[in-house]
Amino acid sequence: MTSAMTRAMKSPFLSACVPLFALAGAAGAQEAIRVDTLPGGRVVVSNPDLPGLAGVQAPTLVEDLRIGSLEEICDSFGRAFSIAVDGSGRIHVADFQVNEIRVFSAQGECLGTIGRNGEGPGEFSMLAGIAWQPSGFLWAMDAMHHRLTVFDAAGETLATQRFGSGRAASLPWLAWVDSARSFHLWHPDERAIVRYAPGPEIVPLDTLAVPRIESNLPLRTRGMRGVDAQSRVMTVAPTPHSPRIVWTVGNNGNLWLAHTSSFELHETTWSGDTIRTVRLERPRPRLEGRERDSIATARGIPARSLPEHKRILQRFSVGADGWIWVERGETPIRVWDVFDERGRYLGPVAPPVPIEDEPFPVFGDGTVTAVTEDELEIQYVVRLRVVR
Repeated sequence: MTSAMTRAMKSPFLSACVPLFALAGAAGAQEAIRVDTLPGGRVVVSNPDLPGLAGVQAPTLVEDLRIGSLEEICDSFGRAFSIAVDGSGRIHVADFQVNEIRVFSAQGECLGTIGRNGEGPGEFSMLAGIAWQPSGFLWAMDAMHHRLTVFDAAGETLATQRFGSGRAASLPWLAWVDSARSFHLWHPDERAIVRYAPGPEIVPLDTLAVPRIESNLPLRTRGMRGVDAQSRVMTVAPTPHSPRIVWTVGNNGNLWLAHTSSFELHETTWSGDTIRTVRLERPRPRLEGRERDSIATARGIPARSLPEHKRILQRFSVGADGWIWVERGETPIRVWDVFDERGRYLGPVAPPVPIEDEPFPVFGDGTVTAVTEDELEIQYVVRLRVVR
């Protein structure tokens, strides 16, 4: 284990469920955003669950582009699995079903495809994720072969390299690019995020382990699907609402981590130091009654095996402008809790259409690019404009 991993495992983040400082009781809590600096230098931004206290109204989202059709042409998706947007607004969509990347202009016109099904250079057996690097490189992850491929803007293959032991994969694969053009990739085998130098060479720079929660709650097999004659893929799902660690990478290259049972988001450097905590004073809801019984019945497990409380947050993302978008755990997504670049709570923001939580939405500077489905389960890529 590297020293960076050790520092991360000892990070103050591990005490996320313990309040960093006391507030007044719920009935008498101050209705103001509070900013404190702890002795170690960490800045803690505490927000009451009251939108508008920052003096800025929550933004609205307006759909300004939709890509998709029922025709057997470029904009008919089998299964849109990952999205990347380049500096000119071109939208890249990884189609898991056909193992190719569709490229669209900022106006939604189909410009062509990158990659194809196969095992050779520039080909995929299981296209699990893509990410755009501002220097002009498109990174693509093949989950079956644990292989990274780097393409240029024209779709030419520049580099290919296998990574990890191949024991575990992430579907979709987690990947980020920061403003310094470094590429960050989740390695599920080591439960670590690896930072790579700007392409096209695939050169690892740093590794940071993500803390994990040891739980006695059961895992349930979600399904097994044959991929080829030699390989099979099995996925397992944790007990609903069981606590876990979620994470993302900000545009400045710092990592953000959270414990799903506490509405606290922690910004952490690659040296393992937590420099900022953004908190929303929202009570964690209990899991009880008919809802508890219904989940237990659907999963075929005793109701007593379920946790006492629901997760208070799910995945979250930090946009190019530093705004933080937090999912509440609904599928599809019907609302985000949004914080500005200073960590001030702006309020709930509802998209004009339900948004799929996979593929992960791309939060640009003033835009959200994501996937929605209609009543026939036809997928469309939509670009939402943020109106502030």
